[in-house]
Amino acid sequence: MNSALKKIHVVEILSCLDDVPMLGEALAALDFNPSSYASKETGIGTTYLLADSAEQAAEIRQAVIDGLKDWKDMFTKPLTIECQQLAEEDWSQSWKRHFHTFRASDRIVVKPSWETYDAKAGDLVLALDPGMCFGTGYHGTTKACLQFMDELEAKQGPCSFLDAGCGSGILSIGACLLGYKPVFAFDNDPQCIPTTNENMAVAGVSGAVVTVADLASYPGQKCKLVVANILAVVLDKYAETVVTYVDRPGYLILSGILTEQYDGILQRYTALGCREIGRKTINEWTSGCFKLK
Repeated sequence: MNSALKKIHVVEILSCLDDVPMLGEALAALDFNPSSYASKETGIGTTYLLADSAEQAAEIRQAVIDGLKDWKDMFTKPLTIECQQLAEEDWSQSWKRHFHTFRASDRIVVKPSWETYDAKAGDLVLALDPGMCFGTGYHGTTKACLQFMDELEAKQGPCSFLDAGCGSGILSIGACLLGYKPVFAFDNDPQCIPTTNENMAVAGVSGAVVTVADLASYPGQKCKLVVANILAVVLDKYAETVVTYVDRPGYLILSGILTEQYDGILQRYTALGCREIGRKTINEWTSGCFKLK
């Protein structure tokens, strides 16, 4: 590794491919913000937790080992948890091995910035360079959100839009391409903000207001459509707050929910006045679209 390259300290967790969703759920429950990708060729999932230093990485590694003790019986095989240093260039290249052009919804085609695509009539091409933030759009949760967004705009027309937990900004970019406006977005990870803005520039869209905030304290404007692609444990904890972000009558898309957890989330939000109008299950994830009067 070239010593001149900027180094990134991470905790790297290797797991079976099928264990990546459960691992993400477990880490979220422990208040970590993971990034992950999976290789169908090797059957291995790689999950990263970023650290500011080698010392912090060691602390995070031990906290993960201790915190996952109660989850170990849920994984197919034991996890490998190690501290690593990655060159920033190596990190970005790792995404390129796993990210290729695909159709996410009727109109939206997600294309990595380094590939070419011959658009068909009606296609909205979403060019993306995810960098160090989770969110290429290929994950079942993100696909479901983009599909709901596409269907709602086709039926109802554009409206104000809030991306709660924007990550790489893919949903915000999709909203801009679909004609939603104004578009607002926030994430509790400060690194997601420049990544989202950079990805918007790559995609050729502008005008979204992107801020650092967490789900419990976002101070921004209410919107007619709110999308929260976050894990179930967080959606459950902050349910009362999430519904206040919807400008009623409006819509709420909830995603990041393992299928076996969906009924619990459905009951939680139904009790808060949300009426389910759509449901999508992609792989092991189920997402819901709700109307609020």
